[in-house]
Parts: sequence; structure tokens; C-alpha cells
Amino acid sequence: MDTKNKILLAAVTLVIFSILSCKSYATELQDSNKTSVYNPDFYPQYKKTTVSINGFKVLLALASTDEQRIKGLSGLEKLNENEGMLFLFDQPSKQGFWMNEMKLPIDIIWLDSKGRVIHTEKNLEPCRIFMACHVYTPQVDSSYVIELRSGFTNDHSIKNGTIINLNLTQNN
Repeated sequence: MDTKNKILLAAVTLVIFSILSCKSYATELQDSNKTSVYNPDFYPQYKKTTVSINGFKVLLALASTDEQRIKGLSGLEKLNENEGMLFLFDQPSKQGFWMNEMKLPIDIIWLDSKGRVIHTEKNLEPCRIFMACHVYTPQVDSSYVIELRSGFTNDHSIKNGTIINLNLTQNN
């Protein structure tokens, strides 16, 4: 076998190995997500609920008081793919969110009273300067807002019209 064919064979072998490794890792992530969603270290002082978002289980800390809604995920150093925060509001309105005091990028999903996605903002970076911190507000009223790790909406095909069944029976 000449050098050109050896290089080609090595490249093909590397690609096949990479594909198999990625599939295996993705399967492990899905399996671990199915078996263990509850993380006692994730916002231990908050009540929580588990929801299924396009078949993927996510543990959401419930922000139902003004203090909890103002704090949100600010200051959090790490957010796993199966963790997030669900903001509950007393009545539908145009809920504005900003990235002040955030330490990691996130996606934000606004929902109507039936759990239908009405607006998303993706890959929002933390504010670097308080005075220049943008407020993200949809043009329509929402009843719920979910914050998840950056990239979640793309990775799980979340778009306007997607229904998220909010299981508001608290786990904790």
C-alpha cells in the first residue's frame, strides 16, 4: 500500500472512530438524563419541578417570588444541560430579562399560559458593563419564562409554537 492510501485509510479510520465516540457519548448523556434528573446541589433552597422539553428531562428551580425572580441564575458558575430556572408570574405581561451579574451565557424561552413557546433569545452573553446591559423583552405577553444553558434551544429544536408541558408539582 502506498503512502497516499495509508494516509487515506488513517483519515477514514479517524472519522469513523470520531463518529462512534460521539454517538456513544450522546447516548450516555441521554441515558444519564433519563435515569437521574434530580440534583440536590442545584439551587437547594428553591422548590423544583421536572419537565420534558422535546423528550429531554430538565430540572427547573422555580422562581416565584420577586426576590427569586430578580436574582434568577445570576452568580451561578455552572449550569448543566438538564438544569434551568422557571420564572412564574402572577399574570401575563411583557417580561424583560437582562444578563446583569450573570457568569455564564444562557438561552431564554418565553411561554404563554398554555406552555407554548412565544419567543426565544439564544446564546446571551453576560453583561460586562452594568450601564450597557441590554434588556430582552418579547413583543407579546408571557406567563412563564425558562432560562437554560446556552445552546439548549438549538440542541433540542425549540422554536416558537413548541409546547412545553410545565409540571408545576414541585419535587422539592
